[in-house]
Amino acid sequence: MVDTRRVPGTGVAPQLNGPLLAVLCAIMILNPIVANMYLPALGIMAADLGTTIAGIQVALTAFLLGVAVGQLVVGALSDALGRRRIVVIGFAVLTAAGVVVAAAPNLEVLVVGRVFQGLGASAGVVVIRAVIADVGVGPQVPRAYSLLTGTLAIGPLVASFLGTVLLQVGGWRLILVGITVICALFLLLAVWRVPETLPPERRAPLHLGKMAASYGRLLGDPAFVGNSLTMAFALGGIIAHVSASSFVAQDVLGADVWGFWAMFTVYGLSVLVGGWANAPLSARFGPARMQAIELAIAIASSAALTVLSAGGWLSVASYLPLIALGCGSATAVMANATTLTLSRAAFAAGSGAALMGSIQFATGAAASPIGGLWGSHTAVPMAATMLVCFALSLAARLFARYWERRLPVPAVHRMPVPPVPPV
Repeated sequence: MVDTRRVPGTGVAPQLNGPLLAVLCAIMILNPIVANMYLPALGIMAADLGTTIAGIQVALTAFLLGVAVGQLVVGALSDALGRRRIVVIGFAVLTAAGVVVAAAPNLEVLVVGRVFQGLGASAGVVVIRAVIADVGVGPQVPRAYSLLTGTLAIGPLVASFLGTVLLQVGGWRLILVGITVICALFLLLAVWRVPETLPPERRAPLHLGKMAASYGRLLGDPAFVGNSLTMAFALGGIIAHVSASSFVAQDVLGADVWGFWAMFTVYGLSVLVGGWANAPLSARFGPARMQAIELAIAIASSAALTVLSAGGWLSVASYLPLIALGCGSATAVMANATTLTLSRAAFAAGSGAALMGSIQFATGAAASPIGGLWGSHTAVPMAATMLVCFALSLAARLFARYWERRLPVPAVHRMPVPPVPPV
């Protein structure tokens, strides 16, 4: 059988090697940049647009909802039309929506533009996971997911720094222009370096009935659903922190805009370390065992954060290590949940990645505005939401583990494993 897949510009069939992983890791940081880059200006944007902190947080919710809904369509499209074409189209939509957001005259237009940004960005989320499922072999898969999840931290680090600089230079609208320029650069990267990893003979015809059947088949697997929810609630805890981090740092802990950047950098580094440290540990001890340890750390740290916040004892010295432990551990939970979830969806990797991601980002969208509901003077809603999300993540994992033992992955769910490329 002739392999029709090719890396653009090389004529070589793709493998999950260093160069491809580098491209996927680069794409992985785009969503955090688009989601987080305007966070340093949250209060200023709310005042200029005549809304509240909770109101302006709806812009993040809108983006996450766009990503969640978009994945359901993008997953099926990528299974039918291939990975490369879909990610290029998605990033084109993302860039065009950025122009609308940057010029938005009011909150309503801003929110609508953010929804379309999310729809375009969903292509990257689905495709990078599906590419790994397409060409990954054995231990390469969990290691790649861990590296990708850890790389997520680079996005917030870049976003918080650039957002702070652009805010000082030209205000919050310049931040939105910067986001659009970055999206255009990622569109060029997708055109230049994203390979096609799904050859025509492995594609599923685009049919609404079959698409619904694939999703129904996945939703009928309780272990798939449980692992998806494990990942979703872990992300919900992280999003609860991210969406509230700006006013917690500045209004509760008394930091200035650069102090917020420093605190957000600590969070970003913890996500980086959590994801990358999980890669060798998961390969050695297994994703299920590591996930149990990581959830225990996340729950303990968020519980301590809640107690300190409720008692009025929260300080920078206590806030930073607890956030680092909680979010770093939750990142590792997400990496292992990805491996465990998609191991049950190899018969339709694109649809499986899409459904998992849709559940994940819908949960994040629900958690996003909660931290600001009581105003900008307290960290209690943020901390309590993190605790609840991490506890629900543990409950979902226990549910999934129960069904994994009762319903091992059927042979029909497994994709034929490609041969290991020669060294």
